[in-house]
Amino acid sequence: MTEKEKLKAYLKEKGISKNKFYTLTGFSIGFLDSGRSLGADKVKIIINKFPDLSLDWLIMDQGPMLTPPSSRGVSYDMGGYHIPRLEEPERPYVLSSRLCTGDDDRRIPLYDFEAATGLEPLFEGRTPVSAYLSIPELPRCDGAVKMRGDSMYPLLKAGDMVVYKQVRDCTNIIWGEMYLISFAYDDEQYTTVKYLNRVEGSPDRALLVSYNPHHAPIEIPLSAIRALAIVKASVRFNTMG
Repeated sequence: MTEKEKLKAYLKEKGISKNKFYTLTGFSIGFLDSGRSLGADKVKIIINKFPDLSLDWLIMDQGPMLTPPSSRGVSYDMGGYHIPRLEEPERPYVLSSRLCTGDDDRRIPLYDFEAATGLEPLFEGRTPVSAYLSIPELPRCDGAVKMRGDSMYPLLKAGDMVVYKQVRDCTNIIWGEMYLISFAYDDEQYTTVKYLNRVEGSPDRALLVSYNPHHAPIEIPLSAIRALAIVKASVRFNTMG
C-alpha cells in the first residue's frame, strides 16, 4: 500500500472520518485522495495528532499499525524523517451557545494567514492552524482566516474572521456572492475578499467588486484565478476582552 492508502486504512480502523481528519490536521479537503506519498512536513503533523499511529508501519512497512502505549511520545529519525511526538494544545475559540454540540467534525480551523503567501498553501495544508472555531448551526466549511485590508469596509474590517468553503472549479461560481480569492494581475499575485460579478458578453471574465466605494472594480479573466473560496460567515469581536 502507498503511504496515503495506509493512512486511510488507519482512519478506517479507528473510525475517524475524513472530515474529522482534515479538521484536526488542517489539510485541504481531498488531500487523502490525491498522490501517493505524504511528505515529511505532513508526516510530522499526522503523528503529532494521532500518536498511536506507528511511523515504522506508515513509512518503513515494519511492525504493526498501532504503537504500544509505552513507545508513544518518543522521537524518530528515519531516512530524513526526524519526527518528535508533541502534545500540541488546541486552543478553541468557542462562541458560547447552548446549541453548540461540541462535535469535533464541526470545528473550523483558524489559519495563521500571516504565515501564508496566498490561498494555495492554505488550501494545500501548508499553513499552520492557530486555533479552532466552534459556531452553532454553521454550514460545513473548510477553514477561517482573519481579514486584512479595507476593501470590504465597513461590512468587514481588518481583524474580522472570515469563514470559507473552498471552490475547486470556477464554473461553480455563484455570481454576486462574496469570495476569498487569490488571482494574478499585472504580473503580481493578490489575495483579497470581493464580490464576484459577471461581465456581460464575456463569460470567461469576472468583475471583482469591493463593498468599500473607494476601491474601484477590477475585471480579470477567470484563468487568472489561482484559488477561490466562497465566504460562508464572518465573526467580529467588538471589545478587547
